[in-house]
Amino acid sequence: MNDDFRAWMRGPVRWMAPNRPAKLNAWTYEMAAQLTEQFAAADADPAVKVIVLAGVGGVYSAGIDRSVLSGDIPVATPFDVEAFVKSRTPTIACVDGLAFGMGATTATACDLRVASTRASFTFGFVNVGITPEWGSSYLLSRQLGLGRAMDLCLTGRTVDAQEAYRLGLVDRLVAPDDVEDVTQALAEQIAERDTGAVQQTKALLWAGLEAADFAASRQVELEAAFERRHALKAADDS
Repeated sequence: MNDDFRAWMRGPVRWMAPNRPAKLNAWTYEMAAQLTEQFAAADADPAVKVIVLAGVGGVYSAGIDRSVLSGDIPVATPFDVEAFVKSRTPTIACVDGLAFGMGATTATACDLRVASTRASFTFGFVNVGITPEWGSSYLLSRQLGLGRAMDLCLTGRTVDAQEAYRLGLVDRLVAPDDVEDVTQALAEQIAERDTGAVQQTKALLWAGLEAADFAASRQVELEAAFERRHALKAADDS
């Protein structure tokens, strides 16, 4: 594995992080390819109950490396964002320090976000003449509401940790020294729950978000409930 990307286990939790603190953990296509490979392996591994995306050196990520933006644009994206967002394994962003551009959107793409009080978020795509990525044009308005998403994306302004928490962008706000341990504790709390129920609950919430109406969402819920009861009964009978 390239030294610019790290992945390690901490109990039932798979941690992953860009490892370029001198470059503010900016992503390259090679690093994104490694994330693709490592994430797919973790999502398929029954020993991995939660996946955490973090940074190193007191920085989450400054986004895409500017040298990448000045180069050739690949025909295909180096990372399957939909596979990340809709993974069966729950995901948590552990955000310490700045999260800019792709840094902010990778956090948005996770199921939950734990941030330190020195974290900041900038959806600054308009500042460099590009548009939102990593599904943030879909996710952000659903997490924060359309008006707040418009505010952050059209102005490209930076929000500090306190405002991010108030807006609902952050689920836990803690001291910098505690952010990794709190993230791990949250991940372990999820890992202690029935794995099948956790995975199907995540799928249900996504199905409800994308359903055409309440009735369609309710039908998906009923089907999932039947499947879960069947799985639990099979486990009891074995």
